[in-house]
Amino acid sequence: MTTPPWEPPDLLEPHRTKRPAWVRILCFVGAGVFFLLGVLGWLIPLVSGIPFYIVALVLLGMASDRVLAWINRLERKLPVGWRQLLRRGLRKIPSERIRRRFRLPDEDDA
Repeated sequence: MTTPPWEPPDLLEPHRTKRPAWVRILCFVGAGVFFLLGVLGWLIPLVSGIPFYIVALVLLGMASDRVLAWINRLERKLPVGWRQLLRRGLRKIPSERIRRRFRLPDEDDA
């Protein structure tokens, strides 16, 4: 078995400093709101619930080091092709502030 030519880094960067309690609480509340919107997305078939679940997981990762490590561990289990596809999709997010939250390769690296 050969090593893949491109092994991407973890998707979410670890926290450099401890976040204040109010930021963590806001992230937990935001994650709960987006999770409920995801459930509503499944009940009301106007909008898919999957993007809301993804945002909820990212917010949980921002609030908790344990959840962040869990997300990175699950993402490492994906095949390399899927990981590249995930990063290409995340690169299309219009907000630079949200994109900075992820470790995304440059256009020429992908």
